[in-house]
Amino acid sequence: MTKLDSEELPKPFFITEGGPSADLPIHPHRTKSLPQILAGLTDGELARWPDALTDAERERRYRAIG
Repeated sequence: MTKLDSEELPKPFFITEGGPSADLPIHPHRTKSLPQILAGLTDGELARWPDALTDAERERRYRAIG
């Protein structure tokens, strides 16, 4: 067996030009957390959401009112 010289080893390949391929789907990402979204809803909009998701926001609003 012979020892390979570091110059003989394959070099890693990096794509440096252009963006992602056009045939790849766009990844979903979020820019707000659920509490931020709920805080931006009106009372009527919040009433249409399931109770399990909105209980904390309703409680925060009731405490703010007094």
